[in-house]
Amino acid sequence: MADESKEMLDRLELDLVALKHEYDLFFNGKRRAEPMKERKELETKLLVGSRRTIVGNADQLRFNNLSGRYWTYANLWTRTVRDLEEGRMHRDIGGSVRRVSGERGEPVDREQIDRAAEALLEARRSCGLAGDPSDIPSLRETLYARALEISASAGGKKVEFVVSVEEGKPKVKAVLR
Repeated sequence: MADESKEMLDRLELDLVALKHEYDLFFNGKRRAEPMKERKELETKLLVGSRRTIVGNADQLRFNNLSGRYWTYANLWTRTVRDLEEGRMHRDIGGSVRRVSGERGEPVDREQIDRAAEALLEARRSCGLAGDPSDIPSLRETLYARALEISASAGGKKVEFVVSVEEGKPKVKAVLR
């Protein structure tokens, strides 16, 4: 019975190492799909193993250690895949998964905001709407705040504003770069 427990634990340990390797391949872009089948098989083996009686304390401790390692990896893999799906991580050119940089540069160039504010003021004047040069500082603030929001929701991409006149009304559109 003790030899059977040791063999089961050896198989579980090898399966865990193999599954970790498969996930490493997946996150490094060498495997196209997440190894869900292998993960479910190992999870089933762990659940079956938890229902068995393990005689020795050392074997019980080893099983608990393997089970804990699996669940730690499972939480990490789940969180990483979720971050990838939700845009907090992305795949680089080589296919590897990378976390989106926490330190982002400015979402928009200040000069571009100045040009967009002046263009919006000019577009308002051309449409016969009030356009006072004293409005430029508040337009700059508004455009910058909006650029921060758009950039944050787009994963830190740069924002450019394009001013146009449509149907006699000035319009400001944000373009991601």
